[in-house]
Amino acid sequence: MGTLHPHKPVVAVIGGGISGLSVAFWLLQHDTEVIVLEQTDRPGGLIKSYRSSGYLADYAANCLLNYLPEVNKLCDEVGVGREKVYRSDAAKNRYLLLKDGHPSPLPRGLLQFVRTDLWSVRGKLRLLAEPLIRRDKSGDDETISHFIRRRFGKETLEHIVEPFVGGSYAGDPEQLSLKSTFPALHALEQQYRSLTAGALIKRMRGSRANCPMHLFSFRDGMETLPKAISMHMGDRFSPDTRVVEIKVNGKQGYRIEAENKGRHISYNADAVCIAAPAYDAAKLLCRIAPDVSGILGRVGYSPVAVVYTGFARDKVRHPLDGIGCMVPSKHGGFILGTLWNSSLFSNRAPDGMVAITNYLGGKRHPEALERTNDELLDVTMNDLKKIIGISGPPDYVHIVRHQRALPQFSLGHKDIAIKLDDLQNRIPGLFITGNYLSGISVRDCISYGKRLAGRIAKGFSDERLFG
Repeated sequence: MGTLHPHKPVVAVIGGGISGLSVAFWLLQHDTEVIVLEQTDRPGGLIKSYRSSGYLADYAANCLLNYLPEVNKLCDEVGVGREKVYRSDAAKNRYLLLKDGHPSPLPRGLLQFVRTDLWSVRGKLRLLAEPLIRRDKSGDDETISHFIRRRFGKETLEHIVEPFVGGSYAGDPEQLSLKSTFPALHALEQQYRSLTAGALIKRMRGSRANCPMHLFSFRDGMETLPKAISMHMGDRFSPDTRVVEIKVNGKQGYRIEAENKGRHISYNADAVCIAAPAYDAAKLLCRIAPDVSGILGRVGYSPVAVVYTGFARDKVRHPLDGIGCMVPSKHGGFILGTLWNSSLFSNRAPDGMVAITNYLGGKRHPEALERTNDELLDVTMNDLKKIIGISGPPDYVHIVRHQRALPQFSLGHKDIAIKLDDLQNRIPGLFITGNYLSGISVRDCISYGKRLAGRIAKGFSDERLFG
């Protein structure tokens, strides 16, 4: 029988990815005991870093764009604050592929916007007319595509937003919900009538955040963070532990039946927080909460293939003076986007070499994962020759496949999130977290974990968790 500090309330967190680790960390800050049950042999979920032949590859998240103090606090508390590496001065641009195959930097100011060839003159005028567009007062949800066309025009959608959504979310803006994917844009329109005016007003008022925005990773990759959190957990983190069933024990809480390397183990807990992907959470809840299980089954995921490549620097014509290049779907290539790791952070490639991560698949090409590794490399090389001028074979290749990489916030997702968020009001002591609830980024998972931990701890302190 698994038992931890019986004088403190105990929360069993099922899933040792960044969402589960985050809520567990913040629960400990509230003096609430936890046990993290992870079915694999390592923490982090899809977040994994791999070093070989002098190259450092990240399987999923490559970096973290942060403006929240809780992210810095967590990093400092688990001892990796000094391991951070920040965006290099060499990565000052972000490129977008034009229809002639030429990568062009996104404008970083009004003068660059006037000179850029990313928009036609008509497209620029339509974008600048955004403050004159009437607000949609209904507040109803709409797709990202509908919203961007309505406010900025077709060119901004096709040239900027579609490649960003395809590369960053592996999604289709014609299907994704604005409210769930980009809630800040919806809020700006509702509050200020215009996104442009709202952004200017907020800028003039100055940021109220006490944490400046910064982009960072770690010396040894993003896996550094989940590893450090699991070490901070100590023996509270239990790898190779697959949860078989969750049983309700009435006012005594929950009993979790699990297996660890063929050995059966039972855990008692006052509350349970399921931090597994939506499809796994649905299986765990099919008996005790079949309605919630059905809701979770409606959350879709996109497949992504990650083709990590290394080249001799003199075999790449492009200066690689940026984060990477986004690729619009209308260009007909296979790459969703390409990230220039060795420009972005130090210690990503051997001297004289460059490291480039390429993303394929998503909603644009879901069939990509059916291709062999050789086929994936071939289509990647064909695209890279056009985008950055590769003139020789790769020095290094590492390919990773994620059949269900990123959750898709389709229309109606907000209603799903609200119903799941209200779960503990209907089933006391049962909570859910995950990147399919409030944002796919590591930053979002950490922030949501903090808020959820506060609610769980408050339930214990109010002595009302189980009614």
